[in-house]
Amino acid sequence: MNNDDKLKTIKESLLAVMREQHRWLLLVGTGASVAMDTELGMPALKDQLLTSILNDTDSWISVAEKLRKGIDLETALTGINLTGSLQNEIAGCTAEFIVKKDAALRDDVLLGKKTWVGEPLLQRLMRDLSPTWPRLPVVTPNYDMLIEYACSKANIPYITGYHGGIMRRQDWSKARERLYEWNPVTMGGKRRGIKTPISYVELMKVHGSINLFKNKDNELFENNMWVNEHPNGYWPMIAPPGAAKSQETLNFHGPLFSEASKAIGKATAFFVIGYGFKDIHLNREILERVRNHKCPLIVLTLEPSTELDPLPTMGGNVWVISGIQNQASGKTDRSGTRFANCNEELSGDFKGVTLWQSDVFTEQILGG
Repeated sequence: MNNDDKLKTIKESLLAVMREQHRWLLLVGTGASVAMDTELGMPALKDQLLTSILNDTDSWISVAEKLRKGIDLETALTGINLTGSLQNEIAGCTAEFIVKKDAALRDDVLLGKKTWVGEPLLQRLMRDLSPTWPRLPVVTPNYDMLIEYACSKANIPYITGYHGGIMRRQDWSKARERLYEWNPVTMGGKRRGIKTPISYVELMKVHGSINLFKNKDNELFENNMWVNEHPNGYWPMIAPPGAAKSQETLNFHGPLFSEASKAIGKATAFFVIGYGFKDIHLNREILERVRNHKCPLIVLTLEPSTELDPLPTMGGNVWVISGIQNQASGKTDRSGTRFANCNEELSGDFKGVTLWQSDVFTEQILGG
């Protein structure tokens, strides 16, 4: 089979999976933010923390030494016993850094001057929602609010599980109550209204967000007005990189992860963009669903990784679609695409194809 025929077969196979009736869950990783601004990745954050944190504890001195030697941020913060105050300082500096990057993109996304890379896929998945299951769960470890801006710009209703006015507290039941509309019907000669659900996104930010804050009693509040400046006694609820991220997520497992866990348990298919499967607590339940229930899994990401390599062996409906890594240089070719599937006829490298990009995938596979 020549390459053109092979690529055509791959596209047809992917379209067939997407056309099946599934309850999709969308997982959005850092790559979807980096595509908008490269400094929303870990390398730029590493430089910011080195500049901003002046903590003289042995823990931070050890971390800083590793960072200056070129060790990546996640690795440098793993295996280090961070005090609560140092964790808060790292979270605060991280939030301050992300807020500036987020603000620089916010209006451009809201006004349509720039399109968040996941928006076309998000809109397509929304159009395919069933009336009997009108919700699209979106799980993300990202701290920024690009998904919220994209939903607002595209007029897609969304909830984050927080309910109230300026100071919102988590209450998924009350948050869901507003996602209904009244439609007039005639029954028995009488006209009355029935409540029907509207299609919406359930956004679950499992590592926190720049608009989420905790107080000394570990109560969580969502408040958009505090993004740039917050009062004393409140700290950004952001799980810092490294091992502390997992610990902080466990500390707030209920509000941060429990609803995502429920959504994963109800999903019958998973679409992943810009995520390298490096967060074990987030990966485990998804991969268990894929393995035990033969759920389709489609992963789009630029960078190949050792964590992604074993995924295609899990079944014929598991795809890892990435850029092509040059083994000699270690650099990734953005202008090509590698398809990995357990079927060799549906795997291979293709130059001049960029289907690892979610917007290109949506256009070429799903027709926009």
